Amino acid sequence: MKKLINLIFFLSVILIGCQQDTTEKNLDENSTKERVYSSNWDGTPVIVIKRNENGTNEKIREITDTEEVATLINELKNADWEENVVVDISPPDYTFTWNSFKHSVWINEEYEYKRIELKIDGQSNWGTLSKKSSEIVYEILIGVDIQK
Repeated sequence: MKKLINLIFFLSVILIGCQQDTTEKNLDENSTKERVYSSNWDGTPVIVIKRNENGTNEKIREITDTEEVATLINELKNADWEENVVVDISPPDYTFTWNSFKHSVWINEEYEYKRIELKIDGQSNWGTLSKKSSEIVYEILIGVDIQK
């Protein structure tokens, strides 16, 4: 009888452990990195739109260089993405579309350095870039150094 109880206990522990591993794997598969950035670039130019102070939009850049797009996406993959977040703030400073995913971009100047924050339309997420990634992404999107 004692062996049967031990067997049931060990099987329960194994099953619970396997279930937790599967749950964590499913969460990873549903992350922004996997949903949005796991596929290759479809070749459509990345058009950067700036929102002017008067509320109008202006096309400021068209990115077609494969290396620039690859660097941009690599930096966005590594953003600190918060999942299942609803954000309701002012209109974005910039927008661009990559592989049909429209990105809204805000330049947050509340830190000791300018930091880029992002939202992907239709996704419930919010991303924040590090100082170095903010500099790289800003320079690719806008064509100038973020600290200027």
